Amino acid sequence: MRLIFIVLLLGNVAFFLTQFFGGSAPVDAKPAVVEHRNFGNLQTIAERDAKGKQSAKESRKKEPEAPSGAAVSDSEKCELIGPFAELLHAEYLVERLTALEVASSIKQVEIADGKNYLVYLKPEMSEKEALRRLSEIQQSKAIDSYIIPSGELANGISFGQFASEKEASDKAEQIRAQGYAAEIKEIPKSHNETWVEVHQKVGQKVSEEKWLSLLKEEKAIERRQNYCLGVAR
Repeated sequence: MRLIFIVLLLGNVAFFLTQFFGGSAPVDAKPAVVEHRNFGNLQTIAERDAKGKQSAKESRKKEPEAPSGAAVSDSEKCELIGPFAELLHAEYLVERLTALEVASSIKQVEIADGKNYLVYLKPEMSEKEALRRLSEIQQSKAIDSYIIPSGELANGISFGQFASEKEASDKAEQIRAQGYAAEIKEIPKSHNETWVEVHQKVGQKVSEEKWLSLLKEEKAIERRQNYCLGVAR
């Protein structure tokens, strides 16, 4: 009995030593966790950059091209014929163009023509005050003058407009010598000219020879290509 006990004990010890030194992991030991991530197809940096550039090019191809600069369209260009000394002559040309099925119109164009110099006194508070001041100047000083009826200088006193700055300065000094604070203001001068306007696209229906024939009867008449009147420059 004792011998059986010893044999069983030795057997258990042998089994234990075999399990311990045999390298087998214990049953309840947990294996190391390895994290796996799906990176898809691996690429080198160069390959990635090349692919990115190619994608950008393809993307740009799909985008509409930006419109080119501020080119003036044909609808904004016109033929201007003039200036006409008399409105009636411009009307004759419009009639002839209408007979050729070319639409046209008469335009009055304001042309800058230098400036004048106004000698004046600042506006009074009311028309009544302006009349009182005018009466004082004309009766006691005998200076030619009149009330400015409208505009930013309405109810002011004018001593006239002069073609040169020197004339205006001389007049202003005379008024100041009489005890009045005369001032000078530049007034832009202009005059109107009569022109006939034809849209360039429509004007192309008329040959150069026909244009010469239409214009040869008029003296000092020009034909210009320009923006249509009223189109922003």
